Formats: sequence, C-alpha cells, structure tokens
Amino acid sequence: MRLQSDQNEFNAATRGYSAPLDAAAVPEKAAPVVDAIIKVIIKDSGLSACVRITPPSNGGADITMDGLMKALVNDNGIKNFDLIKMKALVSNPVYDEDIVVAVGAAAVTGDDGTYEFLVRTTSSGKPKEYENGKIDYYDLGLIQNVSAGEVLCVLTPPTEGIPGYTVKGETIKPKPGKPAPVVPGPNTSLSADGLHIISKINGQFEFDGKKVIVNETYTLNQDVDTSTGNIKVAGNLIVRGMVTSGFVLEAGGFITVFGVVESASITAGKDVNLQGGANGSKISCGGNFKCRFIENCDVFVRGEMKAEYILNSNVRCRRNLKTEGVISKIIGGTCVVMQNVEARTIGSAAGVKTKLEIGTDPEIVDRQHFLTDQIPEIDKQLRSLEPLLKLLRQLESANRLDEEKAQMLEKASFSYKTQTEALENAKKELEEISNMISNRNYGKVICSGIIYPGTFVTIGPASYTVTQNMMNTSLFYRDGEIAFTFAR
Repeated sequence: MRLQSDQNEFNAATRGYSAPLDAAAVPEKAAPVVDAIIKVIIKDSGLSACVRITPPSNGGADITMDGLMKALVNDNGIKNFDLIKMKALVSNPVYDEDIVVAVGAAAVTGDDGTYEFLVRTTSSGKPKEYENGKIDYYDLGLIQNVSAGEVLCVLTPPTEGIPGYTVKGETIKPKPGKPAPVVPGPNTSLSADGLHIISKINGQFEFDGKKVIVNETYTLNQDVDTSTGNIKVAGNLIVRGMVTSGFVLEAGGFITVFGVVESASITAGKDVNLQGGANGSKISCGGNFKCRFIENCDVFVRGEMKAEYILNSNVRCRRNLKTEGVISKIIGGTCVVMQNVEARTIGSAAGVKTKLEIGTDPEIVDRQHFLTDQIPEIDKQLRSLEPLLKLLRQLESANRLDEEKAQMLEKASFSYKTQTEALENAKKELEEISNMISNRNYGKVICSGIIYPGTFVTIGPASYTVTQNMMNTSLFYRDGEIAFTFAR
C-alpha cells in the first residue's frame, strides 16, 4: 500500500512536465530570402541620376539589366542613361555606393554683347606728332568730329546660349547674354540691323559711359590758348573766353565768341557773332556776321554784316554791310560789298584812304583780280618757250634730233599748247566778268553823317573820289556815273 501511495505522489508531482529534447535533434527555422534592392537617386537639379544597390541576402537574386531598366525608366522616367556602365554594373555589382548611370547637360549661358568704337573716345591733350617727327603744338585733339551717316560704334549682339537637358530628357532653358551696355543718345540712331550706332548730324562725338552722343554745339568755357590748341568742330562752336594770337577756330555751323579775337583765324560755315570784336584777324563767314568792332582784319562774309565800326580792314561782303550804334563808322581799308553800305561816318578828317566798291560780288572781284594777275604770267611763260621750240624744230628739220631732244620737243610742244589754251580761257573769262559787272544793278552808299575826303567810291563801272566833306549823302549809280542825293 505504501508503494502504491508513493507512486501516486510522484505522478502528481510530475504531471505536465516534459523532459527536454536533445538540441541536435530539433530543426532550426530558415532566414528569409532577400533580393538585391535598387534605389534611384536624382541629383544636381536633375543633371545626374545614381543607383544605390543593396546586396541580396540568404540566396536572394542579384540585380539584372531588366530590373535596372525598370527602376530607371519605368519607375523614374530616366532617359539619358549610360547603357555601357549599366551592363558593367550588372556584370560586377557595386553595393552600397552611389553609382552615376545617367547624366544630363547643363544649359550654357549666352555670351554678353560687346561693342567697338570706330572713333577716338578720349584725348591725351598732347600735341599731335606726325610720322616724320614733326609736332603740331596747336593740335591737341580735344575734339572728335563726326559726319552725318558716319558709323560710330559697332555692336555685337548677345547670344541666346545653349539649352541643356535633364536625365529625364526635360529641356533646360539657357540664360541669354546681356546686351552691350551702349545705346544711341542724342543725334545718333541704331541701324536697321541693330549692329551699328550712326551719327545723324555733323557734330562732336561724346560717350558718357552708356550713351553715344553727337553734340550739335561744342561749348568751350575758357580762352582759346596753348591749353586748348586750335578748335575745329563739325557743328557749332561757342567760346566763352577770348581767342589768343595765332590760334584757329573752325566750325561747320555757327561760331560765337564772347571775348576779343586777337590775331587769330576764324572760319564758319554759318553765322559768326563776335561779342568782343576782332583785331588783326582773318575771318570767313558762310552766313551773317555780327561783331562789336573790326580792326586791321581780313573779312569775308556771304550774308549780311553788322559792326559798330570797321577800321583799316579788308572787307568783302556778298550782301549788305552796316555799321550801327553810337560810333557807326568805316575808316581806312577796302570794303567790297554786293548790295548797300550804311554808316554814320566814312573816312576821317585826317584823310585816311578809304575804298568802297559797291554792287560787285566780292568772289567775282577776287576772280577778276586773279585773272588780271594770271594773264601776264601765262603770256610770259609762253614767250620763254618760243625760242626753245624754234631751236628744237630746226634740229628736227635737219634730222639732228637725238632721243633726248625729241622728248624735250614733245614736252615743250605740249606745254606750249596747254598754256596757250589757258591764256585764251583766262582772257575769255575776264571779258565775261567785266561784261557782267558793267550790266548789273548796283547798291548804294548811305551815310547819315559825314563822308570825308580820301574816300574812294566805286559803284559798278563808275568811280568817284570825295574831295570835300559830304553830309547826309546817298551815292548811287545812274547813267554811267555816280549820282548823289540826301541819305534820308
């Protein structure tokens, strides 16, 4: 009974207990199979695409070309891939690194526009030096003159640049270049093709760093002297100082000088206004001329001329000449005027020789004087050739001309023929001028004050010498002689 009881207690104590199995006898659970993983990474704003490959595990499959193509093309839309690199990657996979397999192309920014000036843009302020070594101290090159229609600047336009593309084949627009930082300014224009800046007028070139400018009027706020040199402009010229001795002013337009012109030269295509007058100077004016005084000057005016007084000067005026103001006088010198001469006083009490020639174009008079001087010179040359020609022709008749003398005869004959024709033409032209002068209408000399003795007046073909004071007198041509009447 005791034995049975112990057995029951043992069974109750061990109920639910199982003896541990042998470890070698229990099979281990298998790890999962993992294929290689392809991750596509797009970088550089779409300009490159990389793949990062996670290696396979537990016998998983490695990458294939189909898998690589699916990841790139189907899943990410990559187009510009490198097939050779992809094949190499399939053959020899590289794990856990970013491998570039597709690249795009960055857009290329366009080139900026450029410009090139065809005229001088700066001045050294130094005297001009010629190739032969000669230095012109009067030419400092301060002004760059240009003409209407002249090309001042050549422009090269900017380029648009070259488009780029992403690895997905999307176009990347380029940034275009910037235009040249030069634009037409006053009195200039852009050519139809946009490649040239052209001057619209004759004037003075200027560049302010951006605008190309042609100034119609150049203003000099100082004296004309060694610091400026001669001033020559294509347009208009204003000088707010004086013009010192030996210097030259030239302008295609008008010239205005505020100070005195002293022993200088002035040439203008249009009007000249000398607010301070001129002394010992040469002046040529294509328009009207106005000044305070003229002393010891040589003046040519195509238009009207007005001055307070004219002293000991050679004046040629194609229209009317008038002295005005409180002084209003002409003393000494010669005035050749096509129309009327008006003054309060002509000549002086001292009998200074004063010549007035009225009704004749001064340019025609100049030509008349030139021909009058030229005809005797031509005649003299012809007479000097005659003995030589005579001798050479005698030798020719005797068959004694060698080659040298034959050439001499040919040249002398040609020169004699040319000079003979020139003489005939000069005489004919001089006769035509004389007929024209004698058959035209003439202006008057109008003097509201005194015409003094020593004054010589020529009106057309008639002349008159003043031998006594003439008061308030007008002189004019009538019936082959000079007649008189009251001026007012």
